[in-house]
Amino acid sequence: MRYKLLIASFLFVSLSLAAQDKGKAAKEAEAFYADKNYEQAALIYESLMKQGESADLYYNYANTQFRLNNLGRAILFYERALVLAPFDRDIKSSLEYANSLSTDKINGYESFFLVDWFSAIGKIFNTNQWAFVGIGLFVFALVLGLIFLFASVLSVRKISFYVGLLSMIFSIISLIYAFTERQYLVDNPYAIVMEGSVSVKASPSITGKEIFLLHEGTKVKVVDSQNRWKKIEIADKRVGWVPQNTVEGI
Repeated sequence: MRYKLLIASFLFVSLSLAAQDKGKAAKEAEAFYADKNYEQAALIYESLMKQGESADLYYNYANTQFRLNNLGRAILFYERALVLAPFDRDIKSSLEYANSLSTDKINGYESFFLVDWFSAIGKIFNTNQWAFVGIGLFVFALVLGLIFLFASVLSVRKISFYVGLLSMIFSIISLIYAFTERQYLVDNPYAIVMEGSVSVKASPSITGKEIFLLHEGTKVKVVDSQNRWKKIEIADKRVGWVPQNTVEGI
């Protein structure tokens, strides 16, 4: 018993010290940023990102890259921050401004309005939160099912049946959202052009015919890959191949 308590105490102290170190490092990065030492601030944020991810961390790092005139990297991390915090106004406005400075002016990706509506609902909670909601509603539906089976009062049975049915339906929807959001995080198809200028080829070859140019910061959708090439689609539906090291996934 004492052995277990010692281990638990050690883990608690270790986690507390790690959290304190992260907080201290974040404050140091903020101080460097305030002093306009963006290179040093970026280095600290990079070390923190190796320990975990968060919207604030990505956003702060993106700000340093923007100040360092690394437009592509700034847009990339604004996008990553927005995935984790889709309703954050500061992230949205910063991303919009950074996009306004990019060379390529391409209309955004369009989709059916119902798809956008359902997608927006999915962003209300993160993956874990949707899973908790789904499981909670499922358990609630089971409890109501038991009440329906064993209750002797007709009105109670009716209420438990209909409310239980709705709970089960919303439980399934919540779990679908949890799965969908998880898949999007793992298999996000979008990427950002990281090079100043990229020649998009008709085939995955350096000798392939150039069909158009893209520039740093442009958002693309990766639809296929072959060897060291990525097949990309841009918002106006043009498709082509680029070397894989010229784009980085969101």
